Amino acid sequence: MEELRTAVKMTPIIDHHAHNLLLSSELEAHSMLSITTEATGSAIDQTTSTLAHLRAVRQLANILNCEDSWNSVQAHLAAKRELGDDSWEKYCFRGIETVLIDDGLDAETVHSYQWHDRLTRSGCKRIVRIEKVAETVLSTLWSAYQRPSEEHVPVAHSRFFENFILSFRDQIESAMKDEMVVGFKTVVCYRTGLALPDSMDQNAAASSIYAMLDGSDPKKKFQRLADDVLSPFLVHLTAELLTREHCKKPIQFHTGLGDNDIRLRFSSSSHLQPFIEKFPSVPIVLLHASYPFTKEAGYLASTYCNVYLDIGEVFPMVSQEGQENVIREALELCPSEKLMWSTE
Repeated sequence: MEELRTAVKMTPIIDHHAHNLLLSSELEAHSMLSITTEATGSAIDQTTSTLAHLRAVRQLANILNCEDSWNSVQAHLAAKRELGDDSWEKYCFRGIETVLIDDGLDAETVHSYQWHDRLTRSGCKRIVRIEKVAETVLSTLWSAYQRPSEEHVPVAHSRFFENFILSFRDQIESAMKDEMVVGFKTVVCYRTGLALPDSMDQNAAASSIYAMLDGSDPKKKFQRLADDVLSPFLVHLTAELLTREHCKKPIQFHTGLGDNDIRLRFSSSSHLQPFIEKFPSVPIVLLHASYPFTKEAGYLASTYCNVYLDIGEVFPMVSQEGQENVIREALELCPSEKLMWSTE
């Protein structure tokens, strides 16, 4: 047991999946209640009676040395933010060696991933979000696109798709070579679900792009890619590129726990089994314990050597008993060295 304690104390803590902290100017745009829930809209107001919220209030009140109430906690947190010297942020990050940051959120509302270096012992690294790469490329191509006369539309559409694929490949391959990038992330779970097709069909993907170009408001569709064909195609393409280049950078999949933008029954990592088998050399990380489908995720991590299981976000989104059950269910099958920790 003493050897275990020593190992725990000496092993660097790496937060392998997190998002950029919000700029101070953006804090008021987000409810503090979201720290323990994925609820949005009017549903978030019901969070105050959840076990996860009540426990968080007690824990924060103890840390902040204030009254055990949500109003008091909010007031003391606001005072901490007013200090302006990063001392509160550094306190919260104490002990963390480095953070691997999925910086695919709106860059105008958050700190850059490099900014977080001031809070950790070692410099932070990037996780590149596949959908963000595609959306940026599509938006850039669309801004320069001029619709031709009807007889030239097929040629223009074909050239648009070809340029998109070339640019997307270039961006992914560049990230594969970039030492500051340590992996990739996909939110296809949110966009179309995890029941990915067994193979990628480039002709079908091209047809999806053509339909967007011919449809209403292509700009809006390109800003948030959620196409049943194109979204899974890009995940397949990324895995193909990683395999071809023998690159060992992982793909992190959002699974399970999320806001109501996902369709829960399609968020189980069990849907990924054919994809996992197709790309055995690509490390695959199942994020958020795949909650409430933790047992299925543990099975995949135990039977495929390229699959790893993250236990982030259930802390603090789930009650204490729920958190303990997640660990138990994960360890029913998952090798302990394949469990990963993150703060989300």
